[in-house]
Amino acid sequence: MTQFKQLHFWSDAEPLECVTRTPEAPNVVTFSFQSPSGALFNHDPGQFVTLELPAPGGPLYRTYTISSAPSRPTALTVTVKAQDGSTGTRWMLDNLHKGMRIKAIGPAGKFSIVHHPAEKYLFISAGSGITPMVAMTTWLYDSGREPDIVFINCARRPSEIILRDRMELMASRLVGIDLKWVVEEPDAFRPWTGYRGMFNQIMLGLMAQDYLGREVFCCGAEP
Repeated sequence: MTQFKQLHFWSDAEPLECVTRTPEAPNVVTFSFQSPSGALFNHDPGQFVTLELPAPGGPLYRTYTISSAPSRPTALTVTVKAQDGSTGTRWMLDNLHKGMRIKAIGPAGKFSIVHHPAEKYLFISAGSGITPMVAMTTWLYDSGREPDIVFINCARRPSEIILRDRMELMASRLVGIDLKWVVEEPDAFRPWTGYRGMFNQIMLGLMAQDYLGREVFCCGAEP
């Protein structure tokens, strides 16, 4: 007779074990963690977790949005981008590998559609600000219902769009996920037929004429 383990949920009293690392874009990596005890993860889509990184000179505490959705509870992922001058994120890219365990605090935060239910959403993000939008979209996608999302993300170049493949896969399966990419400049020798320039109100009107009737979430650098 098959034996089933009793299900239980992870708490930050238990460390996270890195099980995979996936390159996403230049200086961007998705780290996937599991619980050593086999516990499941329970959080609101859009929440963040604080990692304790054992860097030289003492631990560093860095906060990252959870890029996975609670509808996929066997793993918790963070997608991190190393900026100029990064210390914690750069340490992760250079040193955090499969099998390593680190401490974490959380999850926490109220930036989530759980607290703002609506029929229609507008997600606007730039750079690594895409991660909570991907988590919330994945959660809606996994619900089995047709969502109504206009999903706008801005990046410097097409090659720097984070989690693009994941989003395009979901959008290819549901018409209710309407993707709009905006880039400042194209990649050399690769034609770009989408929006180009700095995101502005004219673009917004073209992308989502009914934006005033949508619940709006924004995340990204100030510009």
